Amino acid sequence: MIKQNIIDELIRNQQIALNSGNPPFAALIEYKNEIIASISNNSRISGNPLHHAELLAIQSVIQNHGSEVLINSHLYSTNEPCPMCIGACIWSGIPIVTYFIDQKDVFNIRGWGKFMPARDISLADDSGIKIHGPILNKEMLRYHEIFWEKDNNSTKKHSIHIKN
Repeated sequence: MIKQNIIDELIRNQQIALNSGNPPFAALIEYKNEIIASISNNSRISGNPLHHAELLAIQSVIQNHGSEVLINSHLYSTNEPCPMCIGACIWSGIPIVTYFIDQKDVFNIRGWGKFMPARDISLADDSGIKIHGPILNKEMLRYHEIFWEKDNNSTKKHSIHIKN
């Protein structure tokens, strides 16, 4: 059972992303039952397409706690991690990733964004990383409906990080 504070924190970060004009992706990292990193995607305001929430959370942990804690951490994400993000989890040594929204659900809203599923990538790797999800959360999905239907965001495809 996922603790309510984790769900609430992810949703809070989705709202932060949405309020700042970024896609509503959020991630957090838990270590010894404590949230040690919690962040939202900021690719649009930064102009950096690599600023996915999962990567930013990993960077935050490394900067504030050291990379060694990642091997005993659990990453939670609002969305199924893309290949870049699940790769970062693997290379960081994170043993467990849990996500809520299936990439297919976001695809159905915005009409693009198919990628190799995180579980398939994890099975092709010998790291032993465990992937849990999707665990549908309608509130998290609603933030995607709001963002991708607003300001023609769904037409921008992979250039969503480029400021209007």
